[in-house]
Amino acid sequence: MTVVIEQPARARGVARAVPALGMRWQLALPAVLTLALAFRAGGFFLGTTALLAVLLAVALVGRVTLGRSPFAGWSPALAGAAGALGLLAAWTLLSALWSDAPFRALSEFDRTLAYTLALCLVGSFATRRGDLDHALRAVAAAFVVIAAAALVVRLFPETFVTDPGKEPSRLAFPLTYWNAMGVACAIGVVLALHCTSGARQGLVARVLGAGALPVLATTLYLTFSRGGIAAALLGVLLYVLLAHPRRLPLALLSAGIPTFFALRETYRSDSLAAGGFVTAEATHVAVAIAICCLAAMVLRALCVVVDRRLDAFVVSRRARRTALLGSAVALGGALLFTVLATEVPERVDDQRREFFEARGIGATGDQRDRLSESGANGRIGHWNVALDAFRAHPSTGTGAGTFRLEWERERESTMNVVDAHSLYLEALAELGWPGLLLLGVALLLPLGVALRRLWGPDRHVHAAFLAASLALLVHAGIDWDWEMPALFVWFFTTAAIVCAAPASKTRMPPPPGRIARVVAGLGCLFLAVAPAAAMASQSGLDRATRAFREADCATAVDGALDSLGTLRVRPEPYELLGYCNLRARQFPLALAAMQAAHRRDPSNWEYAYGLAVAQALDGEDPRPAAALALRLNPRDVRAEELHSAFARGGPRRWARAAARARVPFQ
Repeated sequence: MTVVIEQPARARGVARAVPALGMRWQLALPAVLTLALAFRAGGFFLGTTALLAVLLAVALVGRVTLGRSPFAGWSPALAGAAGALGLLAAWTLLSALWSDAPFRALSEFDRTLAYTLALCLVGSFATRRGDLDHALRAVAAAFVVIAAAALVVRLFPETFVTDPGKEPSRLAFPLTYWNAMGVACAIGVVLALHCTSGARQGLVARVLGAGALPVLATTLYLTFSRGGIAAALLGVLLYVLLAHPRRLPLALLSAGIPTFFALRETYRSDSLAAGGFVTAEATHVAVAIAICCLAAMVLRALCVVVDRRLDAFVVSRRARRTALLGSAVALGGALLFTVLATEVPERVDDQRREFFEARGIGATGDQRDRLSESGANGRIGHWNVALDAFRAHPSTGTGAGTFRLEWERERESTMNVVDAHSLYLEALAELGWPGLLLLGVALLLPLGVALRRLWGPDRHVHAAFLAASLALLVHAGIDWDWEMPALFVWFFTTAAIVCAAPASKTRMPPPPGRIARVVAGLGCLFLAVAPAAAMASQSGLDRATRAFREADCATAVDGALDSLGTLRVRPEPYELLGYCNLRARQFPLALAAMQAAHRRDPSNWEYAYGLAVAQALDGEDPRPAAALALRLNPRDVRAEELHSAFARGGPRRWARAAARARVPFQ
């Protein structure tokens, strides 16, 4: 006889929920990756980017070989976005053929490959209704954690010691770049606003979303990032226009007032604006923000009853269209009146002139002053160099990762930059029009799918995705957000959810056979080879660089050799070997190492500079190499000094000048 013990309904519900949660782990992946990358300098450095690509490739291997239906989410939109991004990665790697710098292309390839793998991994799951909402709520929580950590470190630097970076007065931790922190907070503001006002948001999401806004807004302010603030305003405006949720007035009322008071108290702190630290002021600001967060949550909880009435109120389509049309007419009339009654056109023209003509932002010591300035802070020069590079090579570009070389050769200032401060202009400069075309397809396809769904039942969540994504993509046009995976990995993973085929309308394909799974898994593992090699090589190079700066050349040589043992196309380990051999007075070995570095990146002034130093100490004529270094970087003081020192005298004078030469990367 079989005895059947029936579980209570609640126990059965929990039993069903736990496996379901385990099966939907991909919904947490955008938030987990964002959070992990943020606390590793935003994922900017090569070792982190390569590690991300390797982990995603391994996860995709597991998905392909072990998943019950590993291609259930595949759709034409997902195939288009993933195909464009994959072709962009291939074009990036192929650009090594005409850039004469293979490793630069490889490092850029690793990042684009990581984005492609993230898109394919999450997109391989068929979606269910509510998946995008779950993922965006988790992403919002991740950005709140990042902002809260940054705020605590800024208010209590003596307790939580971190590297303040190049601009201690501007909040950059943990992403290490204040403008990146600014756009991270901007994305968080948009998603938190959706959590507290969007439809289908539960009580917890509404309350916590309201409480998160004072933290996000205050952290955004302390970055003093004008672009980040503009991105936040753009994202909020887009969300309001695209979603226009019924709960928005209550959300703005309950969260807006506490956020205003939190910002006001933070703005009044002179020490925070000047990069200093006054315990009393910091404690006062921290208490004020905590009270404002609590007040926002309490007010939002009290408004829940009114939310129910708003949700139950039925509005016809005709009345909704009439209200939207009336709002648009009223807004247009107000704007027209403002333009006609004030000096807005003249002020806009003044701001435009200041943006294009001002070369930098004035340094008054008070970061609040920069919020009222509109200068481009040198970006016009970056963009002009990028456009010149595109005009010279419209079909291929100069090669992935080569903008820095173009800038050093063509710049009109002494500012040192690596990127063009515009994703789209840098793509044109380095990869030509094919690169920009592939990038545009990969970015715009998910936005097009989300835009089409604004007329469906999930309007609010797709409006939130669109608003946050457009805030990021617009900001990427004026900064180097693409190089910060912490800012873009959430976009590609949630875009995969947007593009993936819905489970309710998908006829599950038969599971692939064993041979097909093995072949697909091997293909994914093959993709991991390049980033794995880059990661291992970077580990050795990092160890060598630290040892060299500590004057430990024995360890530096070991690390450089380990780096080369994994990836011989890198020039940096040869450069380190060259300088260590110079210190050991092994001049022929140093010369051979510098020549190897120069061959692997012939347009980099540092390696021509090192070659000239090694030639002078080995008794050869260093003047051609020194002249080349100056041509490649005519505004660098070190290149000028070396060229001038070698312009006179003979081998003995050259050797003495080379012995006093500065090492470029120290």
